[in-house]
Amino acid sequence: MKQLFTAHMSKSAVPVSLIILAIGFSALIYQVPFIAPFSLAVAGLVSLYILFGNKGISYTFSKPKKLVSTFFLGLIAAFVFAFSGLIFTTRVLHSTAHDNPLAVKMDWVELLKTIPMLLGEELITIVLLLIIVNLLGGTRKALVIAVTVSTIIFGLLHLSTYDWNFAQVLLVIALARIPFTIATLRSDSIYSGYFIHLAYDWIAFLSYMLTHH
Repeated sequence: MKQLFTAHMSKSAVPVSLIILAIGFSALIYQVPFIAPFSLAVAGLVSLYILFGNKGISYTFSKPKKLVSTFFLGLIAAFVFAFSGLIFTTRVLHSTAHDNPLAVKMDWVELLKTIPMLLGEELITIVLLLIIVNLLGGTRKALVIAVTVSTIIFGLLHLSTYDWNFAQVLLVIALARIPFTIATLRSDSIYSGYFIHLAYDWIAFLSYMLTHH
């Protein structure tokens, strides 16, 4: 995937890809019937293609390196980051954390729907990262900026989900996002970040289902 940092990217396609991602995200947020679970994943794949062509898909979905170690380290880090952010948000900022409304209505069918939905969340984050790092020249500094900006945007995209609680989305949701992205970069494949994200959310959702149903 790192080849895309400096690969030829269609700069004229950047605005179009952002519009496509926005449409896919809107379909998910507004729960368009039949389309919602898949909309963001499809938008992400289309965006990758119009930006980089076939290599955008093949490089992003390449075979992951160091998958097992990356998965467990990333999963542990995600929970540590999220819990630390939650403690700071609630005890220092005295902000009330909100439950994910999806967890409240979670059942086995809804759980399966998260498989394409979370892939979409990974794709929108990685596509944004690739656009930024590529436009800035593919340097280490560009990568740091790209990770930071894409992480913040990922958090902000969850504002409506968490009742517009800026502290929660930036200090809990966004912090938990960082290990997903680092895992993808470490393994040079979106699969690692996606598997960690899926396991992270499923652990949270299953825990809620077992304790509240």
